[in-house]
Amino acid sequence: MGYEAHAAEGGGAGLKVLLVEDDFDLAFCIEEYLALEGFRVTKVGSALAFYREIDGGEFDVAILDLSLPDQDGLVLARYLRQNTRVRVVMLTARSSMDDRRMGYEAGAEIYLVKPVDLQELAEAVAKLGGRQADPAGPAWRLKRDEWVLIAPGGEEVNLTSKEFEMLRLLGAAGGEVVGRKELLGALEYPHSQHGLRAIESLVYRLRKKAAEAVPGEILPLKTSHGLGYAFTAPLAPG
Repeated sequence: MGYEAHAAEGGGAGLKVLLVEDDFDLAFCIEEYLALEGFRVTKVGSALAFYREIDGGEFDVAILDLSLPDQDGLVLARYLRQNTRVRVVMLTARSSMDDRRMGYEAGAEIYLVKPVDLQELAEAVAKLGGRQADPAGPAWRLKRDEWVLIAPGGEEVNLTSKEFEMLRLLGAAGGEVVGRKELLGALEYPHSQHGLRAIESLVYRLRKKAAEAVPGEILPLKTSHGLGYAFTAPLAPG
């Protein structure tokens, strides 16, 4: 089940929080409590909605469930660690030591197990709110004759023709944003909302495909809200 909702701004800490939780009732309770504590909360119920929000806005802390309907929350945590300064609180029913280890390795700084005391959660968010981290940008390569993306560790991600063409355009831009109109034309998508949605779906598939093919590595494909897309790490022809 996916949904998106935005809470009104409150006073207090004023930290911007992205809540990723597919249990609607739990998400509502958390949102209401954090809003009363003065946090500005945006809640989403899927990985797809997460990527839209994180690429289109600025957040201080993300609260991540791990068991999402379309992608594991560990993948989202790695994306945040490698591409943003957002701090991560994991909130999950997974309670084993192995689960905790994987959570911390993925980028969590605080790992909480459901059911959680909401005051404890609010304190965890406040604790992380002022910290910052530096994103990394390792080198990737495109293998032009085989439609393959090669990760920094040498792993290969098989691409469709449109996926390859989009990455080729972004790589040629050297980290600069490639506009949506240019992408629509190059990918032969209609210049309409349907075409823009097709690009969004293409970006989502690329991220998910890379995450599945290269465990522990996140595709540094960033959205510039309302403008276009950029590949934020070096992308060289292979």
